[in-house]
Amino acid sequence: MFHGWNGGGYALGFPWGGFTMGFLFIALIVLVIVTVARTGRIGRLVSGNSKERGLEILTERFARGEIDAETFRSMKHELDAKP
Repeated sequence: MFHGWNGGGYALGFPWGGFTMGFLFIALIVLVIVTVARTGRIGRLVSGNSKERGLEILTERFARGEIDAETFRSMKHELDAKP
């Protein structure tokens, strides 16, 4: 008698193992996507913090001496003017 592809419903030695492993795999994928979205570049773009991040970069460049005070003020004014 044919008992299915998993030998009677047992996968990896546990009943409902195929369902459980599939669920855990999908949960792991969702967890990775959420983590990347919250901590990576994607999170900054999605959350709308690009304006704040631009100001951080500008301030860092000024602090390192890459740009002078007039350029800093001009660029800061441009960032503040954008919606």
